[in-house]
Amino acid sequence: MRRSRHSRTSGRQQAVGDLFAPDVLEGDLTPRAPDERFPLRPFASEIPQGRRIDPHAEADEGPDQRLLRLAREAALQGRRADAEAAFRELLALEPGHLTGRVEFAHLHERLGEMEEALEHLSEAVRLHRDRPEPLIARGAFLARLKRHPEAEADLRRATRLAPDDPDGHFELGFALWRKGVAGEAAEALRRAATLAPQRTDAEYYLGEALHQVGDHAGALAALERAASLDAGNPKPLQLMGRVLDRLGRPEEAREMYRRAREAAPR
Repeated sequence: MRRSRHSRTSGRQQAVGDLFAPDVLEGDLTPRAPDERFPLRPFASEIPQGRRIDPHAEADEGPDQRLLRLAREAALQGRRADAEAAFRELLALEPGHLTGRVEFAHLHERLGEMEEALEHLSEAVRLHRDRPEPLIARGAFLARLKRHPEAEADLRRATRLAPDDPDGHFELGFALWRKGVAGEAAEALRRAATLAPQRTDAEYYLGEALHQVGDHAGALAALERAASLDAGNPKPLQLMGRVLDRLGRPEEAREMYRRAREAAPR
């Protein structure tokens, strides 16, 4: 059969020439039907492969950054096997990669694989004993499992290591609120809101905790701040309506309920 050599002088053919050696382009003529003889593999370019032929790699992207990017993209697109492969390759390359290990744990948690998630978080704590981030991640995870003593131990240790980190105080306050210890929760959440004045979640759950302990004026103030920070969120407005009802201010409560309905997504 006649053989052909494709030109690589311009356009799309030039881009192909940048990725493959010239002798790769020699061969039989490509069939006219676009799918004939070639399997279709959606997202194939995103699957971990040789660094030389990853078309999405950034010019200054290191191997660990590339693998983390591929893992994130695969997880976002629901390609579990590809995400796991990229995370495992990343951790084999750099076992102490904190972000990769924590995000791999989150992937396991979303898949209901709690033991695997806890293993990765515990390994992150072991490898980074003096950093608050892995303690915060593991503490929040344990709180979601309702393993309250272990969760509080991690989160209190994190706040001692980094007293000015709002994340540790927020997760501690949120864990205590879910446990039902509203007074202690309010203290931690107030600290988080003070350290990070733009955190809507800290203000909202501070309002929840203060409402539960009977500090309705404090609850309204926190919820007003939450509503101003996130005007499209109906939850602070709804809770403000409940607090105003408790205070015997029905007209103002109805106005808050109306605003909450208007803010709710259609």
